[in-house]
Amino acid sequence: MPRIFMSYRRSDSISESGRIHDHLEREFGGDNVFKDVDDIEPGHDFRKVLDEEVAKCDVLLAIIGPDWVRAADNSGNRRLNDPNDFVRIEIESGLKRDDGVLVVPVLIKNAPMPVASELPESLHDLVYRNAVIIRNDPDFSRDMPRLIDYIHRYSSRKKPAQTTTDSRNR
Repeated sequence: MPRIFMSYRRSDSISESGRIHDHLEREFGGDNVFKDVDDIEPGHDFRKVLDEEVAKCDVLLAIIGPDWVRAADNSGNRRLNDPNDFVRIEIESGLKRDDGVLVVPVLIKNAPMPVASELPESLHDLVYRNAVIIRNDPDFSRDMPRLIDYIHRYSSRKKPAQTTTDSRNR
């Protein structure tokens, strides 16, 4: 079963992320879908938990709403410009992995796909990933099964890492 990590901005997509999470959890099981507010237990260092979860996921969904690029902190600074922004770190980590993790932009609420000039250089590869569009009702019930089907197809094609045995090390 594939492990799915959901990266999203609460200020931009909390309700939609919740609906997407519920559908994914029903299909793939609660232990296979990570969403921070549901899966980080009190007292745990969320930085460490996020890092561990991104490192072991098969699919990272970057949920992008209309304010995702422009989201700002309390001082008015754009959050994506902050190297310590958790959404940025999550996606950077997924994009850096070279072991077959699938990073999928998921566009919600009619959000456009960001362009490279709107993103830090470390996120430029995101704009070249084919996005999935999840629309509001009545289309949500058609869009989610397409995403779920694609995750199933991807995970069935993904080959487990092969181990080789060197006879000299026996």
